This record gives sequence, structure tokens and C-alpha cells, in this order.
Amino acid sequence: MSLLLVSLISVLGIILGKFLFNKWFNHLTLYSLIFGGMIFLYELKFLPYPELIPETWFVLISSFLCFLLGVLSIINARNLYRENPTVIKQSDISLKIFADGGKTLKYALIFFSIISVYAAVEFWMILLKEFGSIPAVFISGNVVYRMNVDGEIKGATPYVFIVSFVAVFFAGIYTAYKGKFTLLSFIPLISVIVKDIGGAGRAAMTLALMEFAFTFLLFRYLLNKDLLGRYKFSKKNALIASFILIAVFITSASLVRLSRNVSGEGYMGASKELRGAKENLIISPSVYLYASSNIGVLTKYLESQGENTRFGEHSLHSVYLLLAKFKLAEKPLPFQKGYYIPLWTNNGTYLRELHADFGVVGVFLGPFLLGLLLTWLWFKFYEGKSLIVFALLVHFFLIVGFSFLLMVTRFYYWTIGLSIILISIPIIEYIASLRELKIKIASEKNG
Repeated sequence: MSLLLVSLISVLGIILGKFLFNKWFNHLTLYSLIFGGMIFLYELKFLPYPELIPETWFVLISSFLCFLLGVLSIINARNLYRENPTVIKQSDISLKIFADGGKTLKYALIFFSIISVYAAVEFWMILLKEFGSIPAVFISGNVVYRMNVDGEIKGATPYVFIVSFVAVFFAGIYTAYKGKFTLLSFIPLISVIVKDIGGAGRAAMTLALMEFAFTFLLFRYLLNKDLLGRYKFSKKNALIASFILIAVFITSASLVRLSRNVSGEGYMGASKELRGAKENLIISPSVYLYASSNIGVLTKYLESQGENTRFGEHSLHSVYLLLAKFKLAEKPLPFQKGYYIPLWTNNGTYLRELHADFGVVGVFLGPFLLGLLLTWLWFKFYEGKSLIVFALLVHFFLIVGFSFLLMVTRFYYWTIGLSIILISIPIIEYIASLRELKIKIASEKNG
């Protein structure tokens, strides 16, 4: 019965998102798909998960309704107090960043991409010095992962890896603008993947792939509305490139899984269907666990009556890390507390962290504000065409994209990466405008 209800509510949420925003890809549809899909997978019980307690169902349902209320609040306010309709019309797209034909954007992307490649190469050089060879790094996957999370891998240039996510953002814009995937589209993503493979992690590569996809799709929505039709996109090129990216991501994530999962895929209590997939690189017990177990952790967390955490410690993890460097606060733990469900795992969706950080109020207010801000940013960008607003829109989309796992704002490369992007955009726009002016002056002299 729960599977049917979850499926029905998810489908209704997806359809409502399409109706409200006139696009299949939007934050309401994404939220419905992520939580609906996660609950559905959990309720299949391919692993002997504990039953969800009534409090968990209350948190899941009420948080979704609060998110929906945030979305509808902005839309209703627009319909009541403004003449602008909620459907964005076509217009003549003119952006400062493309004033010189996108050349400044290209050079900025090349600059950030070089730094991202350097970060990946430097990290691997440190690993090879520590472990001796590439096979040794993979064999020691669990050790490398623990060292990486605990900050015990020394020697890398501080914070340089963050620039990789700045490069990914601008790669998404540049690819959407060029109308096709190029080598520059892939370099930042591949750099993050190579670095994450070395650190035996999957979070950074998952975030980078989401960031690129969200940036590209959301920016194409704007460019597709250009009345002059200047920004056409090659569907064949996009299809081939998407297949390559997905294949690279699956292969990389599977490689990390194999290097860390020294005990194999033989989970106790797994169903016959799941045991039969243990040799599958794409669908396996660990992949199923990764995609579905977080609600079980949320249940165990709620049963434990919460944890002793500081205000905003999980959601503002990167802020506490910064304060700790200046001895202004105690350094937060790199991991959340784990629970046995029937395997030890510690990610309990972003709702677990909102509850731990802000209490019951966080479970209601957090999703409401998220839905409110995303909807406001959505219309603000497509009507005002500000890239500053767009950067915020993409990064708040990432909160929804990672909501099945944790609060993505805990990653310092989300926080600092966004800050660098917000600083870079006006600089790139200014340089592009200067180049455009020089081109006009030169053409007038020649004319």
C-alpha cells in the first residue's frame, strides 16, 4: 500500500512541477522524484531495513508539504500582486558575459580548468609518494578514504581543488552557449573525477556531475527562448556526450566502490534479487544501499531522540571548519554519527541534519525556505537574466539534488566555490564588455 501511495504522490508532484514551471526539469519535480524514488526503493526491502516509524512518515510528508508551500507562496504572490504571468515568455537574450562572442568566458574557463587539472595531478603525486604505486592506492582504498576525510593527506595546495567546481559551473554555461559539447566541457569534470578516485570518494564527482547538469539544463532554458534563434543546440552531440559522461561516472564510481568494499557485496539478509546483482557494476547491493538506506538512518536518528550538536553544526559545517582554523570554535567531526540498519551507515537525508541543527522547526522551516528561495530565484533569473542570481539558483538546486544524502552546504567546496563564482562573474562580464568596446572602436576606425 505504501508503495502505491508513494508512487502516486511522486507522480502528482512531478506533474504539478511541470504545470507550474512549464518545464519538466524544475525543483519541485526534482524534489518529488528524489524523495519519492528513495522511499520507493526503501520500501522494496531488498535489504532487511527497519520499518519506518510514524514520526519518520510525519517528517517526510510534512517536509514535502512545506517545500510545496514555499513554491506556491511565491507563485501565488506573483499572481496576486504582479502583472507578470508565471509562464516566462520568449525574449531577445542579451547577456554581458557574451558581449565579445564568449571569448572572455572561454579564457576564464581555460584558466579555471588548468587549475582543476593541477589539483588532480598534485593530489595523485602525493598519493603515489605515500603509497608507491597506482595499484597500491586502489588496494588501500579504505585507508586512503579515511585519511582524505580526516585531512591526513598533507602537501596539497590549500583549497585549490575548490576551483574545479568553479570551472564546472562555467563549463556548463559555456557548453550551453556554444550549442555543443567540446573538450572544454569535459576537462573540469574529468579533473574532479580523477581526483575523487584517488581519494576513494564519490561525493565530489557526484556533486560536480550534478552541478554541470543543472547549470547546463537551466541555462539552456534561457537560451532556448531567444527570439532570434542564435543559440541552437546539437541534440545528437548532446546525446553522445551525455552517454560518455554517464559511462565515465558509472565506471569511476564502480572503481571507487570496488577499492573500498574489501568485504564484497555479500550483505547479510539481502533478498535473492539483490544477491543476484552482486557482480553488477551498476546495480549492486552497495549501490542499492547508497540510494535507499538514508531514510532508515533518519528513522534510527529520530528513535534516538536526537543528538548533542551545536546550532547549525551540520548545515554550516564548512563555517565551523573555518572558525576552528582560527581557534574560534571546536573543529566539527568529519562524519555524522552512524546507525545500524542492518549495516552501519551515517547519511540520513538533509532532514536529519536540519533536525539535528535546528530541531523540529528546521524540518518545517528548512524545506519551506528552500522551496520559497528556489522559486523566487527561478523567476528572478529568467526575467532579469542576472548571472549572479543564476549561480545562486544552481547552487540551491544542488541542495535539492543532494537532499537524499545530506545537506550539501556542509561541503566547503559548495560554500567557497559559490563565493568564488559570485566574485568571478562581474569580473568576466566587465572584461567581456571592455573587449566588445575595443572591437567596436577598432571597426569604426577601419570603417
